[in-house]
Amino acid sequence: MKYLLYSIPFAILLSCSSPQEESSVFVEDEVIASVLMKANENKSSEEIADFSDFYTNIVEENEPNAYGWGFFQKGDNIMLIERYKDEAAHLNHINNISPGGILENEFVQFLDHFQIIEIDVYGNVSDEHKTIINSFNFPTSYNSEVAKYSRN
Repeated sequence: MKYLLYSIPFAILLSCSSPQEESSVFVEDEVIASVLMKANENKSSEEIADFSDFYTNIVEENEPNAYGWGFFQKGDNIMLIERYKDEAAHLNHINNISPGGILENEFVQFLDHFQIIEIDVYGNVSDEHKTIINSFNFPTSYNSEVAKYSRN
């Protein structure tokens, strides 16, 4: 009987522990990009909203390691927040929108709808990554992490 009493708390402890390790719950190397934009004057608010919805869906369909994608009104501007699993996932997006990429035509439409004012990249990225982003000639800042957590 005394062994049964000792085994009950042990069984409860085991049932409450998660089978996943703590590190697998968090996205360790997440890269976030915030893109400040203006809607092009020849586009109506409805056209901007419709295209934003279309573009969000096409990224979701084609980029499984893009963890979040959202367009937000910020005064007269539009803020696009992009979340990626890691640097490789962000570079995959860049390859997709580049000439010859699977989203090349959609990115041309993107630029027909928006004027990019600046891009802020958050997360630890390599110099090679910065060189690739800088080749688009948009004002870009890079912000390395100090402390963070991000859930998948």
